[in-house]
Amino acid sequence: MPDHPHLTPRDFAGVLDIAHDALAEWRQADGAGAEEESRTVQAADPEGHVRATIGTDGRVVSVDIAPRALRLPSEDLAAAVVVAVNAARAQLVQLSRETTRSRSAAAWDPTRMMRHQQAAATQVGSLIAKLSAMMDAAGQAAESGGASDRRQ
Repeated sequence: MPDHPHLTPRDFAGVLDIAHDALAEWRQADGAGAEEESRTVQAADPEGHVRATIGTDGRVVSVDIAPRALRLPSEDLAAAVVVAVNAARAQLVQLSRETTRSRSAAAWDPTRMMRHQQAAATQVGSLIAKLSAMMDAAGQAAESGGASDRRQ
């Protein structure tokens, strides 16, 4: 009996392995700077009555109130706190965007990605070749089966 081409789970897993490796490398490079020191951002209301400090984890570290702010009506003081905290949070969002952008740029290695893409193309090409060979073998078997039926 002739050796017919066949597919194995490994044929499909090879393509997935390449994608998994590429993703793992990107995540590792992207997370390389993730252990950065804990930083804080500060902002104040326009009048300088309140200064808020927020950590990179998003938690309020401190709220400093100037002595002259204690003479403000409670509504005005509360509004100054809200303005200062929101301004600090806005700075934190900007810092986060900049950090993410710089990490992503550092993690991007076109040479490494091209290597993964070429390996995937080779693996997919091999898979397609096997599928074509199986289809050809199935077509030949059907033709020879039909020919033997006509002889009888």
